[in-house]
Amino acid sequence: MHYSFRLLVLILAFILWFPLAGTSQISNPDDELTSLAADMIMAQTLKGSHFNEFWNYQFYFKNGMKVHITFSAANFGSLKDPVTGVRISVFNREGELYQLAREYPLPRLIQDSEENLFKLREDRDLYFKGKLPERHRVVIKTSKDGVEYDIDLQLSNIQKGFKLGDGKYQIGDEQVGIVTHIPYAEASGHVTINGNRERVSGTAYMDHTWQNQTTTRLMHSGYRVVVHNDSKNWDLLYVMLPNDSSNNETIGHRVINSDDELHSASVENIDVIASQSAFGSKIPRIIDMNLSDDSSIRISRTEDDERFTVLGELSWIARRAARTFLGGEVIDYRGEATLMQTGVRPKHGEYNFFFVD
Repeated sequence: MHYSFRLLVLILAFILWFPLAGTSQISNPDDELTSLAADMIMAQTLKGSHFNEFWNYQFYFKNGMKVHITFSAANFGSLKDPVTGVRISVFNREGELYQLAREYPLPRLIQDSEENLFKLREDRDLYFKGKLPERHRVVIKTSKDGVEYDIDLQLSNIQKGFKLGDGKYQIGDEQVGIVTHIPYAEASGHVTINGNRERVSGTAYMDHTWQNQTTTRLMHSGYRVVVHNDSKNWDLLYVMLPNDSSNNETIGHRVINSDDELHSASVENIDVIASQSAFGSKIPRIIDMNLSDDSSIRISRTEDDERFTVLGELSWIARRAARTFLGGEVIDYRGEATLMQTGVRPKHGEYNFFFVD
């Protein structure tokens, strides 16, 4: 009897002390906002057998045009040499969508910490540069499949970047870095597609994520919402749901600027309330999120603009092989959303969700 009782106690202690198989210990950093050093915009990985790093720019212009530009660096292991890349999508006011993905060998990358320059190749105008928050510029000049792109955007009135605590989010043994370099900025310049140039002005946002594991093997999905009213009033949400999450625990955060007063909280878990088809796939439409400050919010997709996967350019056979090698594919969805919170007027913004399929 006493032996059985002691055995039961040991089993219970083991269960409480060690995570169940198939789950990971997930944690967010402290909620306090910390300022960023200017050179933190440079690559934080580039070493090791596996890494993924992304600089995600989002531009929203007064004429209704939306431009998303994601620079990347990745090492997928022994079967493929390390690469840098850029993914571009341009959604204009007529509902026309242009998408592009480019990839280059990592040794061709040029980084200059004095200029804060990140350029994919010396002989290609594919780069961002400029010391934040004083100045910044994003340039894309390339062509693919008969479509020519000429994008040149200057940023001004750039609000200071930040990270929560040390900016390190934990998923089991893996550490994910997330910082926001540009929570809000004014953007102007031109976007030219096939010689049709449009002068544009509006706002910009950019976050920076890195990890020593591929997104396909680490994450289930991710959720961004950007609300830009003016330089003193914005609301930013960036959340990721890990593959082995129990109770839908998440890493990520919400940062609000209300009349020039900042408030931040980490997002602890999410609950998908309803799903709905977008471009032939069923994805969450209404999501509830619980935050570390005991608040809760609801995100509701209201308009879908685009679906984007890099592997979409491949043939069926090549795509299947790539999915097998990578452990799946990352599919982005973008459009408009409403952010709701009890006692607060609903906020209209832009969503960018991704799912690993």
